[in-house]
This record gives sequence, C-alpha cells and structure tokens, in this order.
Amino acid sequence: KTIVALHRAWRLSRTPGARVLLTTFSRPLANHLRPKLRTLAGKSSDHAVPGITISSFLDSAAELHALAYGHEPMVAREPDIRASLTRAVTALGPVDFDETFLYTEWRDVVDGWQLPDEASYLDVARIGRRSRIGKGQRAALWPIFKAARADLAARSRPTAPMVFAAVAEHYGDRENKPYTHVVVDEAQDLGPPELRFLVSIVPAGPDALFFAGDLGQRIFQHPFSWRQLGVEVRGRSSTLKVNYRTSHQIRSAADRLLPGRLENPDGVGDDRRGTVSLFGGPAPEVLRCEDEADETARVASW
Repeated sequence: KTIVALHRAWRLSRTPGARVLLTTFSRPLANHLRPKLRTLAGKSSDHAVPGITISSFLDSAAELHALAYGHEPMVAREPDIRASLTRAVTALGPVDFDETFLYTEWRDVVDGWQLPDEASYLDVARIGRRSRIGKGQRAALWPIFKAARADLAARSRPTAPMVFAAVAEHYGDRENKPYTHVVVDEAQDLGPPELRFLVSIVPAGPDALFFAGDLGQRIFQHPFSWRQLGVEVRGRSSTLKVNYRTSHQIRSAADRLLPGRLENPDGVGDDRRGTVSLFGGPAPEVLRCEDEADETARVASW
C-alpha cells in the first residue's frame, strides 16, 4: 500500500500547479518515505521531489499552524495533560474515577473528538470505550475536562488534536488551500481531528484525497464514521491482494488472528480472503515458554 501511495503522489505531482502533501502517522514513517520517493523519481532530484511535501500528520499541521497564526505550537505531551487534569481535580474536588480513566477519557473522547461543550459530551457515542458512564456521571466529569482545557490554553500547550482543529478552522472556509492533493499512508491511524484537518487543506473535488491503509493494522485509533466527517469512500475503495514482503506460511498464521473481513463503521471493509504471497518459507513455530528467561534461551537457540 505504501508503494501505491508513492506512485499516486508522484503521478499527481506531474500535473501543472500541483502541490501534493504525502503524509503518514509519524515522523519516522515520513522519513522512511523520502528515499523511496527519490528512487521512484530517478534523477529528477537528489534531495527533494518538486511539487511533493512529505511530512507526518502533526508536523504538517504544526507548519501550517505557524503560517496561519505566526508561531509553531508547543504541543502538550502526556505528562502535561495528566498534570492539567490533576490540577483540575485538585481545584474542583475529587471524583469517582481514577487518574488513568480521566486521561483516557480525555484522550479518546473529549480531546479526541474536540467536544466543545457539556451538551456535546453528554450526547457523544464514546465509540471504543469499554466502561459505560451515564449522563449524570458525564455531567460531573465535564467541569474537570473544561478546567484542564483552560489550564492547557493558559500555559500555551495545546494538544495535537487542538492543533489539528485550529488549522482546520483557519483553512476550512478559505478558497485558497495550501495543497491541491493529499495522499495518506497508514490511513487506519487517522483520528477525527486529523481527518478534519486533511479535508480542510485541499479544495473539494476529484483526486483531492487519497488514502492507503489496512484495517487489520489499526493500533492507535478507535473506529469511527468517516462519512459523518464528510469523507465518503463507500464504493470507491479496493483491496490489494498480493503480499510482497511476508511469506505464505507467516501470512497464513497471522491471518488466523483476524476475521476474513474487517469493516469500519461506514461498512467499508478489507476482505483478507483470497490474498496471496509471492514467496514461501519455513512454517512459524508457536512455543509455550515457562518465563522470559526460557523464551530468551529458546529464541537464542533457534
């Protein structure tokens, strides 16, 4: 899928006036794309490919934030957020939830969806959260989240979703967009703030957005409806069936961990049935080890 994304970005960059953003989940992954793109482009450039910017989701948002607001954001890290939540609890009084719950509820729901007010929090579906909490409990929690958000703002430490939201707000209604096309690798790791951000920085129209991802590799994000955020991919997606880097034996063993078909909330799915590998190898062995030392010895022996 990464090779498809690279070819797509290269093809789009050949059109007159194209400004293509090739983006992915993290900075190391973005750095990994650069030499591959230079190989694809050949001798046209030794350092960068004209018309294509390669950057992570957050790095691209931070750069556009600096252009829009005159400064790069000092993005809050997990310790900063936990400290703001602790200060809010200290100021407002204890609640019947521990620190870990408060942080994950903030990360996955309040900040993850950029909920603006208590009414939004009371109505949100909380997709992916295992613990159920009623509206009375949410009403008790909201002042803490509101105070933590104000504390982060007072310290000029926005979270990554806040940065995505600020850039989306700036460019959303503007006719002139910073890019003509966006190509996303590892699209399964997009969250609502990132998706809103990417939609806002390209003009509406064909070929503006291209996503390459694998629902089976989703690690960092809970599933959510893209259609609710204005991105319709139903009937426009296809599944790659040829595996170039994993042996038939390893792929077959790994596929047993997933159902034959995975779907997102919009009904768009990856059908893993019928996938083939281009090479074979030894069958993987599954070993039951007594402890970590036993595991280390067995791997070293192998």
